[in-house]
Amino acid sequence: MLEKEILLKLYQNVEMGIVGIESVEDKIESRSLAKLILEQKKEYEKIKEKLVSLCSKYNVEDKEIGTFAKLSSDMMVTMKTLMDRSEHILAKMMMEGTNKGLIQLEELLNNYQGKDQKIIDLIQDTIQLEHQNNEELKIYL
Repeated sequence: MLEKEILLKLYQNVEMGIVGIESVEDKIESRSLAKLILEQKKEYEKIKEKLVSLCSKYNVEDKEIGTFAKLSSDMMVTMKTLMDRSEHILAKMMMEGTNKGLIQLEELLNNYQGKDQKIIDLIQDTIQLEHQNNEELKIYL
């Protein structure tokens, strides 16, 4: 894969992390879990800022995830939390999303054939963040 495709997928991966958090934010009743989730969101936003400049460098446009993906995330969270808004359920949902993201990130890293070290570093930073997020969420299971 070349830079444009990698950056597009990486941007969408990070954006989906933010969307996932925004989908559960208003359902969290635990202060400690809410604080953790908001800290994780800030970390995704930092990575997104770095991605914006790289996307500009490689002329990557139309990088936003679609409205359908956002609605789908909101609907899934609403359905899964209809009967139970426990920390356990919310943490599990967040970890499931993170694990999907990790799979995609590892594929991006393995399939990137370019040489831009900033892109490689950003993928690796995002992988590290996702692993860290999972570790932090485990206590709520």
